[in-house]
Amino acid sequence: MFELKDMSESIKPYCSGESIFDFYRLIDPMSHEVFEYDKENHLNKKESLCYEAWGREKACPNCVSRHSYVKQRQYVKLEFLQGKVLLVISRPIKIEDKMLAMELIKDITASMIGFNYYRAENKNVEEMVSQFNELAVRDILTGSYNLDYIKNYIGIFLQKEIAFNTLTGIAIDIDDYTLVNSMYGYMVGNKVLQHIADILEQHAEAQGGIAGRLGPDEMGLFFINKTADEIEHICRQIQEDVTGTPLEVRDVKLTIHVTHGVASLEPEDEPDDFIGRLYFNLRVAQVGK
Repeated sequence: MFELKDMSESIKPYCSGESIFDFYRLIDPMSHEVFEYDKENHLNKKESLCYEAWGREKACPNCVSRHSYVKQRQYVKLEFLQGKVLLVISRPIKIEDKMLAMELIKDITASMIGFNYYRAENKNVEEMVSQFNELAVRDILTGSYNLDYIKNYIGIFLQKEIAFNTLTGIAIDIDDYTLVNSMYGYMVGNKVLQHIADILEQHAEAQGGIAGRLGPDEMGLFFINKTADEIEHICRQIQEDVTGTPLEVRDVKLTIHVTHGVASLEPEDEPDDFIGRLYFNLRVAQVGK
């Protein structure tokens, strides 16, 4: 991290005043490289990678710089480092024809209401911050990973692992979900989503994959280095578990059915390409059902 007082004048307007933030750094979220932009307008690459500043060995699961880089808007998160709670704001910025993310960092330990209570009660503040950041990558209703996290996961895989490993996705759609909402109401519909999400999380954990919510009633699972036969076996198990465990809500017993589509990540893909192909294969499966 670099002190704001040493920053180039040309990018200080992005900071809304030196008094607000304590540190800054510039990041290439695709390579995780860190840069300083000094008063002489020199863009200097540093030896360390961005996530190493937080004591991590791999990219942050809630990488706000990648989100701001991809979506071209500001993202915020908290980090806990050496007993301090740090507010991190990431904004997209272009310097010397290079798109980067600027992270502005503020130590908010002393200004956090309730922090002294947690410290006095010997509560784990680091765990509190971790839980806060976990909320940013989870779907509120189901608890599964959200679409932003899934896209970030795919992007990192494309960058780091696609040359050595394979990634296969399974898109799951709940049959007649709109009809369930119409007949029984959205509360029952939400219970159906949570029920399916729980089943998919169990399969993802058992097979070393991840599960996430892709859309209103679409879920996804992603597995590394699984053969076509293994993926087909997982799909059959999911179908059996879903239909074999009816959901009972408010004296209503529902037998749920799902449809799935499968796709493999290609080296030339972008995350949206891969997810789009998953959706296409899912729709093809629905038409042929």
